[in-house]
Amino acid sequence: MKKFFYFIVILVLFLTTACRLPGLLLGGNSVPPELQYVFDIPNDPISVKPTLDNETQAEGIFSTAGGTLTATGLDGTVYRLDIPADALLTDTLIRMTPVRQIEGMPFGSDQFAVRFEPEGLQLYANATLTIIPSQEIPIDQQIFFGYQGSGENFVLLPPVVDSPEIKIVIMHFSGAGVSKGFLTDIEPVRARIGGDAERRLQSAMAEKLQKARQEQLLGKADDSLQELDLDGFFKEYEEQVVKPRVAAAGESCAAGRLALQTVLGFERQKQLLGMADDSSSSIDMGLMDTVSDVCMKEEYELCRDDHIIHRILPAWLGLERQYQLLGSEGGPAQEKAKEYVRKCLTFELRFESQGTFNDGEGGGYDSSVESKVKLQFNPNDFSFKGEAPLVNTVFEFRAEGCQVNSVRGGDTFTVNSLAIISDTKSPSDELGYTRDFKLIYYPGNTTESFTVACEDSPPYTSPPTPLWTGIFLPSHESELSEADGGFIAENWEIFGDEYFAKIEWIKETSEGTIEAGTFKLYHKPE
Repeated sequence: MKKFFYFIVILVLFLTTACRLPGLLLGGNSVPPELQYVFDIPNDPISVKPTLDNETQAEGIFSTAGGTLTATGLDGTVYRLDIPADALLTDTLIRMTPVRQIEGMPFGSDQFAVRFEPEGLQLYANATLTIIPSQEIPIDQQIFFGYQGSGENFVLLPPVVDSPEIKIVIMHFSGAGVSKGFLTDIEPVRARIGGDAERRLQSAMAEKLQKARQEQLLGKADDSLQELDLDGFFKEYEEQVVKPRVAAAGESCAAGRLALQTVLGFERQKQLLGMADDSSSSIDMGLMDTVSDVCMKEEYELCRDDHIIHRILPAWLGLERQYQLLGSEGGPAQEKAKEYVRKCLTFELRFESQGTFNDGEGGGYDSSVESKVKLQFNPNDFSFKGEAPLVNTVFEFRAEGCQVNSVRGGDTFTVNSLAIISDTKSPSDELGYTRDFKLIYYPGNTTESFTVACEDSPPYTSPPTPLWTGIFLPSHESELSEADGGFIAENWEIFGDEYFAKIEWIKETSEGTIEAGTFKLYHKPE
């Protein structure tokens, strides 16, 4: 039984790694009879209409280390998404929105579902959605389903087979949920599930997997798939899908990614099933280099010409990961890709600040600073750092009734890191946009000094003192993060042009200080 479950999981993973090919037709003699219906694509595939609970939406920024996101619907249903390490390529804003109701469901009742964003995000390791519904659903009445976008391409989704809890395997982001009903309820509409052959076959395997889970948890057994002969299926798939996609890989980035994703998924799953034949492997560095060149060139041109900055880094990281899977330690195509990333992710950060302190008796000081920092992503160490002189442009010390000589004194402004936070405007938004930045910095310790000469007192000369810094640090104390090692600047106003973003502020304290400043970020691709 364990071997059977392992086989089904691997098959489902293989099918979901292949990109969509509407209307795929395979030779009838190569396809197991139980799955022949899958390739008769319907003219009226099922679509549903979900209504979202936007007020219960949850979101968070997740790194490659993964994490957990939880949301609770208005009815009390709890949804938990567990993202494993290495499922994401870069820091990603993830949003989970409970679904209030679904119109057009072809079977079942009492649906409990969520929608994930960014829509279509492919995960490099499977996440798990756990649903704790407000009403208990018996194991033999749990049907796991999913859909894309606003309700298209309705399919069945694979469960975590050995879990009595409602756990759904999430391989990419769309809608996912559970409905109360019996698997036999699927029979009348099975021919209309899924809009293309790949998703229909995925759905068929998910149905078998759901049945296997119910049989196992209820103490029964189902070995109906052990007799399927997939050798012919793999050969037909290679001839009709893999090879044509490889031949078209250089036509565009979309074609190249489709070819690469298909080949990698095909070879990996054949190896896991013990069906690999090294002599016929379609994977080679020539294909990788072709895909890398055409995709990175397209991303760079979008970045350079349209200031679309958020796509090129995850695109490059995805290609690098695929090179690693092939055992590549670097080559001309990879170096060229790095250069595209470096040239694209080049910025100038301009910082200005004016600080004022009044002692209430006519004394105090004014001190202003500015800095211009070049920031360029370093693909060799994944850093986004920079530093530049912190110029003390104005310094005036005031002492009532005294003569004062003020001496300016600057320091160094340091950027520890800059993270680009991307988002999508709708489920159909393919390009997405830059939603925010997370800038971590330290402004520097200024070194102003002054000499004061007052009547009946000898002159006094101060040592170099961080007077502007003494205003800035208390004013921004709430933005200091010990964990991040500096001050955090976020919630940027995004313009998306060469003058890309800014933050402005005015801060007053009860100690008589006022500090006003600006960050301006300019995109300057090479």
